Amino acid sequence: MTEDLSLSPVIVPVPPEDKPRALALIFHHLAPKDREEQIESILFTPLSGGNCAAGLLGAYRENELVGAIFAHLQPGKTAQVWLPRLISGETTETALQLLLASNSWLAQNEVELAQMLFEQITEAEEQLLFRGGYHYLTDLLYLACLPDEFPTIRPETALEFLPYETSLRESLKNMIDATYRNSLDCPKLNDLRNMEAVLEGYRSSGVFRPELWSLVRWNSKDVGCLILADHPEFDNVELVYMGVAPWARGRGWGMQIARFAQWQTRGLDRARLVLAVDAENGPAIAMYSAVGLHAWDRRRVYFWEGGRRKGEG
Repeated sequence: MTEDLSLSPVIVPVPPEDKPRALALIFHHLAPKDREEQIESILFTPLSGGNCAAGLLGAYRENELVGAIFAHLQPGKTAQVWLPRLISGETTETALQLLLASNSWLAQNEVELAQMLFEQITEAEEQLLFRGGYHYLTDLLYLACLPDEFPTIRPETALEFLPYETSLRESLKNMIDATYRNSLDCPKLNDLRNMEAVLEGYRSSGVFRPELWSLVRWNSKDVGCLILADHPEFDNVELVYMGVAPWARGRGWGMQIARFAQWQTRGLDRARLVLAVDAENGPAIAMYSAVGLHAWDRRRVYFWEGGRRKGEG
């Protein structure tokens, strides 16, 4: 008997027996080996006493899975979401219902900011995102440099790099907040950032090492910050964030901070330093290029705002 596609499907959390099939649908575009590894990672990664497949929702017609969407909760009240995927014959309206149901699930879990990343996106997929409450954020460039570019001795600088300790937490938080002002890096997020959530998100990246978080000072004044994360499993260090306060810009200090990050990466004997930067942030890209960081990949980013804007309430 032919299914009546005029009737809305039922959107529910995917039961355990259907999770592999739902994830295979979502990641069908990956090579078989990569798809298998992605599914295993999701199904067997613990998260808050459960697993990170908790945000896997399915669309069902007469108990048959016809579509799925996946949202992965991350620290800092954020989430990464994958575009809803459907079996052949399903309409875009089913994908929209999945997307809206995912938004509701994210809101119930107090997510303030969700994002989707794409190597390529079709016009139809972009229209679906807009209808589902997502907005274009930016294109991200992924940069990397190898040890040949690292300083062989500690760079000489008038800047002082104070390693993180509890007594510096508020100063570091305030400095990160200050560096966001008039930033060219994802400026659409400036009013959405909750600083406590930001710190939680930064700390969750890779292996947290206090000596890789620095409050940067000049002449006893706080002027910037540097946050690195060690990823020993990938043999790299990630430059999670660096910034210079508005009143301290234009003095070449960004380049000095980046060179110090390279020096710290050499000290850990990692094979590369990596980072992501807004493709529209020309000054930052030029600075990173000058110290040997070059683009190797690009992603288009869309975001959904679920929480209150910074300063409200």
